[in-house]
Amino acid sequence: MNLIIRLLGPLELTGPNGTVQLSSAGQRTLMARLAVTPGKTVPKSALVDALWSDDVPATATKTLHSLLARLRGQIRDAGLGELITTREPGYVFNASADRVDVARFESLVAAARRSEDPQESARMLREALALWTGDPLVDCRPGTWTRQESARLSELRLSATEDLMDASLALGEHAAVAPLVGSLVERHPFRERLWEQLMIALYRCGRQAEALAAFQRARAVLVDELGIEPGTRLRDLEQAVLTADPRLVLVERRPVPVRGNLPADRSSFVDRPESARVADLIGQHRLVTLTGVGGVGKTRLALHVARAEQPPDGVWLVELAALRDRALVPHAVAEALAVVDQTGRGQLTVLTEFLADRDALLVLDNCEHLVDHCAVLVDALLRAAPRLRVIATSRRALRVSGEQVLAVAPLSVPYPAATLFAQRADAAIPGSFVITEANEQAVADLCRRLDGIPLAIEMAALRVRVLTPAQLLERLDDRFKVLTDGERTALPRHRTLTAAMDWSFDLCSPREQLLWARVSVFAGSFDLTAAEAVCSDDTLTADFMFDAVDGLVEKSVLQREEQAGIARYRLLETMRQYGQTRLRASDEESRLRMRHRDYYAGVALQGERAWFTPRQVATVEAMTVERGNLRAALEYSLTTPGEAEAGLHLAATLWFYWVGCGRFAEGRHWLNWALSLETEPSRARCKALWVNAYVATVQGNTAAVPALVQECRAEASLLGDEDAEAYATYVQGAAAVFSDDLSSGAELLTEADRRHTALGHLDSNVIMARVGLAITVAFSGDFDRATAICTDARALCEENGELWARAYALYVLAFVAMGRGDIDEARELATSSLRIKETFDDLLGIAVSVELLALISAVTGATAHAALLLGGVDRVWRSVGSPLFGSATFAASHDRCVALCREALGDESYDEHFARGAAMNAAAVIAAAQS
Repeated sequence: MNLIIRLLGPLELTGPNGTVQLSSAGQRTLMARLAVTPGKTVPKSALVDALWSDDVPATATKTLHSLLARLRGQIRDAGLGELITTREPGYVFNASADRVDVARFESLVAAARRSEDPQESARMLREALALWTGDPLVDCRPGTWTRQESARLSELRLSATEDLMDASLALGEHAAVAPLVGSLVERHPFRERLWEQLMIALYRCGRQAEALAAFQRARAVLVDELGIEPGTRLRDLEQAVLTADPRLVLVERRPVPVRGNLPADRSSFVDRPESARVADLIGQHRLVTLTGVGGVGKTRLALHVARAEQPPDGVWLVELAALRDRALVPHAVAEALAVVDQTGRGQLTVLTEFLADRDALLVLDNCEHLVDHCAVLVDALLRAAPRLRVIATSRRALRVSGEQVLAVAPLSVPYPAATLFAQRADAAIPGSFVITEANEQAVADLCRRLDGIPLAIEMAALRVRVLTPAQLLERLDDRFKVLTDGERTALPRHRTLTAAMDWSFDLCSPREQLLWARVSVFAGSFDLTAAEAVCSDDTLTADFMFDAVDGLVEKSVLQREEQAGIARYRLLETMRQYGQTRLRASDEESRLRMRHRDYYAGVALQGERAWFTPRQVATVEAMTVERGNLRAALEYSLTTPGEAEAGLHLAATLWFYWVGCGRFAEGRHWLNWALSLETEPSRARCKALWVNAYVATVQGNTAAVPALVQECRAEASLLGDEDAEAYATYVQGAAAVFSDDLSSGAELLTEADRRHTALGHLDSNVIMARVGLAITVAFSGDFDRATAICTDARALCEENGELWARAYALYVLAFVAMGRGDIDEARELATSSLRIKETFDDLLGIAVSVELLALISAVTGATAHAALLLGGVDRVWRSVGSPLFGSATFAASHDRCVALCREALGDESYDEHFARGAAMNAAAVIAAAQS
């Protein structure tokens, strides 16, 4: 999320050129009073009231103007332009609501309350609450406005927290809600809604007596402190708990299975003769490739046919246009299918295994620049998965055995080409355009001049807002005259499409033309902040960027989309390729690609810094959205002479993405590549070595770790890089524990913690070193020490808003509780850990939590359920790496669980339940583990 200003905690104003240092409380108060209502005029009198309340000095107006002048100067220096402007009778903060955390928070809460889907409400509420980093307006000058606004926001935060608890209860997360609400009622004992939520959560956890005791505590607080009896809702709830009212039981929510990822069709489809032909071909053959020139409509045709197909396991679109690294083709397919595999196995192996018994349809779009690798992938998948079918779009055939190639021709003229023109022209100004006797010939001639190419026709149709079809035709004729002196060796249709592009380019303003060329360096989508940082200079200043982007969106050069409440933009592939041609002609390509790389190196660095903060979950979402650009930045660095060290640094900086977001295999791909290119000792190389060893460790590939750690420590010693030595010691200790060398593991992890403390380190890896030590201690039976270590680690995480490492601390505490025989506490802690790990899609954390919950089920007699979970977690482990890290120590609890289940169920029944679990996907396993 690209916020300009944060008010929900320490005030922070950030621009492209860095953070604005607001030195006085007056400046901060003035900034906050304007920003809290972005886009709205704040009268001067309101600004004076915010600054001085009732004690207004005689020089108030003069001081206000002085504060504003200095503030606006600092804002301009930060690259934010005229963020504050005059608008009588006051001033206005010129930013969209989603750039201010207060407005973004209020918008998310309002949207969550409108939603009828508790899962969607919970997602939005978590995103809203993650924006908070402390007390609101804490840096502002004390006064009436500050107190009132702070109180309003704090109340909204608490109310949103209550909403989240309601949504979580509706989703069946009562085990996780109970301790959270229990803590909240201690801090807010007069809020009856929290008491209601606590009672419901306890009751659904099977703790009826505790639910009734909670009511008595609530009543005592209300009567003793306020002199009032509990309200009707709370009293009715007590009666419902006493009588075990069936209405308190959560109605099971059956998840709707995902049957594909095809985007909704946002515009009408003009049918064409090939539609039936493609449908017939894919019905009889397993691979159909649609070929043709850019802009001829291959993608639209493929998606139209695919939408009519309904295979049991879904229709899946894989968009390859933004992909440049051929080795990542299998990764892109895995992402589209939501197949997560963090092992060291090849992604092609993972995909063939996943699709082997599935009846599904893949649409591989824009294969031409990766045709050889796409061919290998498709051939392997079709051989391994007999019920899989593939529709590919490409400018060249894949040349795979059994491939049916259909050349997609331009639209026939006059129809359906004229129909497409009419529909898109009418969409440009709804209700304004129809084909008449007067314009029919001009439309037909225009479509003919454009050779019936849909993209060119659609571009031309947008111009009816300013020109008639006859005028359009005249202008296009002029363009063709110029084109006859151009590239005569190109195919006529290519020349025609280029002419249409040139013509559309000429209709843009000079700034829009410059931006079109420059944004072609982005892979996939980008937001306005990225465009400002990468593409602006003295010729195209940041102040004019918004207008240039808006102009390109209006002209349909840029496609607008929204992700996580932020507007993002992308060039259609043909538009992007045209922009790259223009960029190369201007000799700016190298400079722009370097700026793109540097910007996304900054994005990665921001993500690393935010990882040990309340913005951790938002960082996961940001990295997922930007993965195409991060890959492009890495590829540029590793394929451009002299830039390998920057690529090495970027790959290492992204450790939190590779490890925390479950990208083990891809992380090792980039790290191995970068390390092979940059062989001279450096701090960047030291970090990349320990990060690579770290990723190998969590994969369970501990055999690869010693050489990487040894090399890292040798180079770190040579360079005096104490930071790298500390982290390498942690990784070496973790690998030793996973290899069952607990004694060495404990020594190394203790040494790592000592080094981290001495160097002042405090991040997720420091916490993980302590958690690793705690589990090692717990294995030896010293539960008290393990509890103390993890309790401290958990507290540090909670203080800093960290979740990822906290979940592992919760897992170890659950393991200890299990060892002590406290089953209820173990279940609550393990379930809480599992819920957090689900947020990060951290299959390793999910696997260890489910293993423990399976053992809890077995110990409590629910052996059929335990066997089901063992089957499910076995499938998860196969996506992570070596089951239980190949460690006999970690496997001891697993073996105990298996023995209990087989003894109670018998081998045949056990195998049946295990097989049912093994057939479930990760989401179903997680849901089953919490039931």
